[in-house]
Amino acid sequence: MKLSLRRACPADAVAIADIAETCFGDAFDSQRIRRLLETDNRDCFVARDAGGLLAFADHFITGSARDQRRLELDLLAVAPRAQGQGLGRRLLGKSVSLARQRDVAVLRALVRSDNLAMRRLCCSAGLKPSELEFNLYVAAPAAQPQQPQEVGAAHLIAVETFAYSGIWLEGAITRAAIGWALSAAHARGMHTVGALLAQGEGNAAALLADCGFQLLGSFNWWMLNLKND
Repeated sequence: MKLSLRRACPADAVAIADIAETCFGDAFDSQRIRRLLETDNRDCFVARDAGGLLAFADHFITGSARDQRRLELDLLAVAPRAQGQGLGRRLLGKSVSLARQRDVAVLRALVRSDNLAMRRLCCSAGLKPSELEFNLYVAAPAAQPQQPQEVGAAHLIAVETFAYSGIWLEGAITRAAIGWALSAAHARGMHTVGALLAQGEGNAAALLADCGFQLLGSFNWWMLNLKND
């Protein structure tokens, strides 16, 4: 049966949501996905055959505190009926090509430490895991008594994914930075604030817990460095 790989279009939103819900076990809003696919800068690829959509891979670009451009592979999912046919590898190949086209320094994916299938897929495409494992902490946005104007060495990134809108906290995790992120996300009607800490960063973890953050799980970054290509 003929298979096609192409850019996603808004009409794919319902099928993408269905595959995501089946693979990840969470509810996905097809209207949200449609709105994101209607933007000019959304980099999502789909695989389909005559029977319908089989798989998708969604990306977006972030900038580091040092202005390093990074292509984030946010979600990659293959419908159960199509697993084991190499679709994940083909889509990840599209991710690598996209990273080169977008002139980014790195392609990276945040992969749960126990997700062996995705780890093997990343390895097959030449991505390398971070030496450190990271704990992901998340919290619901909340209005703060005062919103500080300075966040020190913290770097805050607003993101829009198929699953949520939110703010990522990178760099130095301080109470001021946490307060700013929670308040800013609340003011924008976002879903979440997240922070990733290397395992062993006990002081920062305790601070996040004191501010209402919950531990979501253990992850590794899987990365393909392109800056020397």
